[in-house]
Amino acid sequence: MLHAIELENFKAFGKRARIPFAPITLIFGENSSGKSSILQALNLLKQTLESRETEALLLPRTENGIVDLGSFQEMLFDHDLKRTLSIRVESKRKSAPFVIAPSVSSRISNRIALEFSFKRSSLEEEILLDQIGIYDAASTECLAKFKPLKNTDDLGVAAVVICFDGLSNHPISQLKCFWVTKESKYWESEFKWCKENKERIVQELKEELAGLRDSNLRYSNEGTQQSKNWFQERLKSLKDAIKFFSLDSSKFTLENYIAKRRGEETKTGTGLRGFLPNALFQERSWATEIHSLCRSDDTEIFDAAGLAMEIGADLEQTLGLLYPISPFRRRPERWYIFRGTSPQDVGYQGDLLPELLLRRPELVDETNEWLKRLEIDYELEVKPIGTDSGDFFEVRLIDTRRKERVSVALPDVGFGISQLLPFIVQSLVSEKQIISIEQPEVHVHPKLQADLGDLLAAAIKEPRQNQFIVETHSEHLILRLQRLIYEKRLDPEDVSVIYVSRGPEGAKAERLRLDEEGDFIDEWPNGFFLERLNELR
Repeated sequence: MLHAIELENFKAFGKRARIPFAPITLIFGENSSGKSSILQALNLLKQTLESRETEALLLPRTENGIVDLGSFQEMLFDHDLKRTLSIRVESKRKSAPFVIAPSVSSRISNRIALEFSFKRSSLEEEILLDQIGIYDAASTECLAKFKPLKNTDDLGVAAVVICFDGLSNHPISQLKCFWVTKESKYWESEFKWCKENKERIVQELKEELAGLRDSNLRYSNEGTQQSKNWFQERLKSLKDAIKFFSLDSSKFTLENYIAKRRGEETKTGTGLRGFLPNALFQERSWATEIHSLCRSDDTEIFDAAGLAMEIGADLEQTLGLLYPISPFRRRPERWYIFRGTSPQDVGYQGDLLPELLLRRPELVDETNEWLKRLEIDYELEVKPIGTDSGDFFEVRLIDTRRKERVSVALPDVGFGISQLLPFIVQSLVSEKQIISIEQPEVHVHPKLQADLGDLLAAAIKEPRQNQFIVETHSEHLILRLQRLIYEKRLDPEDVSVIYVSRGPEGAKAERLRLDEEGDFIDEWPNGFFLERLNELR
């Protein structure tokens, strides 16, 4: 689940803006205020991640993509190349089964954030990843910062060995840690464990040192100059660590421990594929050598590189769950050709909806139940055309207001029905997905706009547990959600209402809180939704 996104120098947002998400997030604001920028930022990351251009840092536009933002300069606030574009995504931590080393868990909340900063110094230069920051979202504290290395000469020996991805033969770069938090709360637990197990740690490090010395001949005779340099640095690091852990208790203090560990962590790194930390390799410090010892005691060592990989994997999974629906869905056709596939969703523009319904008869029944609940006076019917027509089929609507069953073609009913159907069906077929959409109320009458609130409220609960991010102008939709909170069918925390406004310094986003009765605690800025009062006589 997405918890929040923060934008700086992106599109309409100049100064940093934080947009908190809930199971249902409604984004309001005047036209051209910057509402769409929020969804576009998420779509940009998803589009880049899922592109076949595996080394692309950002892809503002791509063929048949889900978003077209032009160039990097056009994405920048005021189109000013001197600015740094930053996107921070906060999501719930998950389990990453292929993480190489354990990361901090008990000391860090399950809400974690990755911030990406991008630059482009001139129109002649490529987009560059300036740095990546890891944040404990609950406290907003930065845990570690990383920079990509500019050339392979700075890579550790472990990185050089697998400088190419065996699957695609694409070169991979390295992400190097250059700053780690010194807040004692993140170090106290492991310091206590290390203090109690100093002898075990020293023995482990001495064994590692002995093994490294045995390899000295190979590195001296066969290794490159880079591997020789790495060997000497590693040798010195292990000797210093043994000396440090051999200190008496009066000198083995938390302050000294943090200083020592921070220095070691800034020597570590991990792979970088696109804009995400990647587990293709991890350059370790001596601290990672004692992980096997602490695992048995349920104690974890702060591992900045391992944490970066874990959070990168979590974000990749979260973006994979993001399902954007185009603001304008494809117009319905009178008949379709079955292409022999079994789609799992309606498609970005709703183009897969017919085949999805054809392959999932139970979904047709479920959709018809919701059409009835939403008081849409039609039933869906999906059927082949004729008896010898092969793969031809049609999607029709049965007018339930008539005494006799009257079947009409989908293109012959109001445009609002065909635009709304993909959203309804996707809400029903999805489980634990993040569905985003712009203005689902387009071409829909006020009562149906309100009834959509019932669909959202049902789809965020078991068994679907979906999340919705909706850009909208619908007063009726928010009124229905307020009523559902009043009726205790929703909690105030289930709904995040964001109002985006535009000023001389760019867009800003404000969350308007709701109380237990469904009333707004915060007033609508600029009298939004009060225009109707000006029209009443």
